Amino acid sequence: MSIEAFAKVTEAAKLLVDQGFSGPAVESAIEQVGRALGVDRALVYENSTATMPGKRLSPLRHAWAAGSITPLMQTFPLRDQMAGWVEILSRGQPVWELVRNIQGPLLVNLEAQGVQSVLLCPINVGTVNGRWWGVLRLDDCQKERRWSNDELSAVKTLARSLSNALRADLRREELARTRQELQTMMTRCATGTR
Repeated sequence: MSIEAFAKVTEAAKLLVDQGFSGPAVESAIEQVGRALGVDRALVYENSTATMPGKRLSPLRHAWAAGSITPLMQTFPLRDQMAGWVEILSRGQPVWELVRNIQGPLLVNLEAQGVQSVLLCPINVGTVNGRWWGVLRLDDCQKERRWSNDELSAVKTLARSLSNALRADLRREELARTRQELQTMMTRCATGTR
């Protein structure tokens, strides 16, 4: 892997620290690293308890695609079609596979998107290996990629940066709620109402 890829991971991490888990920041970060790694698509899916008949779906939150490659799946049937991977991802570990080695409905879904190799890396909130929030998904649609240790390290670093930005945003939201609750309580005390 090139020095450029490591530099782009560093730039992406700084961008996420500066701007948080906002749409433009996340999309710019995954684009920078996706281009440097030479992938065709980078996507962020959030785990969800939302379902449709017989399916648990993970909605697409952020996406980048090279050239004419587009994200086709607005929801990713992660828990239903990749039960074995869910266990690994929930432990904080990445998973990658050549699409030709995948079986069942997931094979059909990924082939329909032109994916030849897929890599999933978990995004966690809470402690470092805290609650599993979602996944960073990278697709190679040009070739069957066997991810090098350096590439995996770069992707894990990007996923940690996304996790840290999301965690910081959630903390800011919680502090804002607490501040509002305290302000409401102080107002009630000052006016003598409950």
